[in-house]
Amino acid sequence: MNNPGRRFLLFVVLACFLFPASGQTASQGPDDGVPVPYGPAEFPDWQKDLRRAEIISFGALPFVTFMASVYYDVFRYYDHGQDEAYLPWPLKKQNIAVPFSESEQKNVFFAAVGISVGVAVFDFAWHSVGRLRSRGIRDREIRRRPKPIQISPLPEDNPDE
Repeated sequence: MNNPGRRFLLFVVLACFLFPASGQTASQGPDDGVPVPYGPAEFPDWQKDLRRAEIISFGALPFVTFMASVYYDVFRYYDHGQDEAYLPWPLKKQNIAVPFSESEQKNVFFAAVGISVGVAVFDFAWHSVGRLRSRGIRDREIRRRPKPIQISPLPEDNPDE
């Protein structure tokens, strides 16, 4: 162990294990360290919609990738004249099956990413239109409400003047 680089690395690893980072305790910080949940107006609507679109696109990606590979498998089978070596996924025979090439795998993945983003954009539009529609309905109802009756005092008559 004459290598100074190894000694330094060993020192760093030992320092990390011997002197762990101390976290903030409950008695430190504002409000006794109790986390406060986000309020309803904490984030603007566009940030909430963007987060929702991100979750939907990444959540749909595995399912869309599976379906895109199955559909591509069926397309490839018919494109190659229904050759047994290109049978689609559930019917493939392991000993004669032709696997996807690297470019075919990339094409399937990029198609799946595009479809997932398309699903997220569609949901974003659907959600935005629904929100605008509900706001319009609410605003229309507010305009249709009768004005509240306001009582204003009559000016006092002063006979002395």
